[in-house]
Amino acid sequence: MVYGTFKIYIMKEDNQQSLIDQGLIPGKKSFEFLAKEIHENFKWEKVHKAMVATNWVWAFGSDKYGENKGIPDITTIKNWAFRLLKQAYDNGVGSVGSGGFTAGWENEELYLTFTLEEYSA
Repeated sequence: MVYGTFKIYIMKEDNQQSLIDQGLIPGKKSFEFLAKEIHENFKWEKVHKAMVATNWVWAFGSDKYGENKGIPDITTIKNWAFRLLKQAYDNGVGSVGSGGFTAGWENEELYLTFTLEEYSA
């Protein structure tokens, strides 16, 4: 007598994460998926243009000639922003910021902002 058959589907972790990233099943989207979306949609050129216009200088460390300072290029800006994004993602809550950027994780969303002016009282 046969009562029924059961098929068990075992998904590889990568396949399951892909389904999460696509919004097909619940779960935390991967950092790679979220970072790619931010990379493709953030206005990096506008940030760089604002930095040039305001002479926004970052310190890059020191050597035997003194402190190295300058306006970062777009690649340096992206690298720094993604370092902050990864830290915010790994923390799982709250935000981190430096160099005008704030990266955070809130309500299952990873975000990145660049602020020229802010005030609170």
